[in-house]
Amino acid sequence: MTTPTEDNIETTSTPREGRATRDFETAQRRLFEGTDLHTQSRFINLENPRVRTHVFESGPIDDDPPLVFVHGGMLFGAFFAPLMAQFDDTRMIAFDRPGYGLSDRFVYTKGNIRQNASDVIGGVLDELGIERADLVGQSGGGYASIQFALAHPERVRRLILIGAVANFPGTPLPVPFRLMTVPLLNHLLQRLQKPGEEGVLDFLELVGEREAIQRYPALIRAMAAHQDVIQARGAGMSELKAHFSIRGWRASSRIREEELRNIQQPTLAIWGTNDPFGTPEEVRDSIDLIPDVRLETMDSGHAVFLRYPERCAQLIHEMRERNTHEAE
Repeated sequence: MTTPTEDNIETTSTPREGRATRDFETAQRRLFEGTDLHTQSRFINLENPRVRTHVFESGPIDDDPPLVFVHGGMLFGAFFAPLMAQFDDTRMIAFDRPGYGLSDRFVYTKGNIRQNASDVIGGVLDELGIERADLVGQSGGGYASIQFALAHPERVRRLILIGAVANFPGTPLPVPFRLMTVPLLNHLLQRLQKPGEEGVLDFLELVGEREAIQRYPALIRAMAAHQDVIQARGAGMSELKAHFSIRGWRASSRIREEELRNIQQPTLAIWGTNDPFGTPEEVRDSIDLIPDVRLETMDSGHAVFLRYPERCAQLIHEMRERNTHEAE
């Protein structure tokens, strides 16, 4: 049971909410089937924050260290299905961050966004009995992965960042996302948003991936079902507001240049040349602050693996195999 606090709100689901969650669960299962990704799903109870969290795994249990995928804001763990499906004989773990997917309701704030990012990953690893992992973070998941890698360097062997990282030095903030933080404008934008799959395609156009996402009809349907889950919409909006306002990124959650210099893990950054949250040219100086980093760019938007799943998987495999004996 999740304990209600000012940062973490749990309420009884209405019949409509329950139906929307069941529809998303069905769509997610069909997404796994459509990508031929064989998963085992379960729920774990995190201690901090106190949230029941949905986790799914794929691959051999004895593969160590596992690949742990951390999704971005307004999304869910199964968003990684096209990428995860590229790996054979690899233990993979993904989860729905608090508030998203099938996990319990959660409200992100300026006060909890940074600590929560690290605590959730640590809690998942603890509950699964994992001492060390290779992290794959996309967008806001990249932000969370960096926070955990800084707080617990001994528990992260490799750090893989896909797409512009939230609140990363040098990243611009597109105007449409700034407007979402203004209550009246956000209400108007929601009324104008197209329902269902068309709304998903319009959102993916904002992040430069409308064409790429159409390779995955089951993923579009899962995203459409997810946006109907009221608590997921609430979590997404609260996370946006925790990270930025109409004026831009918030200083309280900003990744500092000094923090980038302190990243100890070999790091792979896979960046889309047309990422609206920051092109490689805009962030290159900041990326170069990471002591051991490899930057790979591709002709894509914010979710590079949708267009290039095979290439991204190859790069991740190479990073995991690089100088393995030095990392053990």
